[in-house]
Amino acid sequence: MSTSIEIVNTILSSVTTVDLMKLFQKNPNLIDTVEGVAKRIGQTASQVESDIGKLVDLGILVKIPSGKSTVLVLDKKRAKEIDMKIESMLGLEDGS
Repeated sequence: MSTSIEIVNTILSSVTTVDLMKLFQKNPNLIDTVEGVAKRIGQTASQVESDIGKLVDLGILVKIPSGKSTVLVLDKKRAKEIDMKIESMLGLEDGS
């Protein structure tokens, strides 16, 4: 399991990873293909594949087979766990 520092470093490792996190946090019920997600943040599928892989490895995004393609969904529970870890690191627990 990754430490809080490693998780933050992974999320902040590129602008694309941050953009993906923001997209899914603002749209937690989003279900879309890699191509669709890429278009939503103004990039191509090949540009986002590596960053999506990082978020899948962290368990934040989940790939689900859907017909002939694969869709991405946010694992809301895991995303909340990571949000709490980051808040704890920053001293923001309890909404302060």
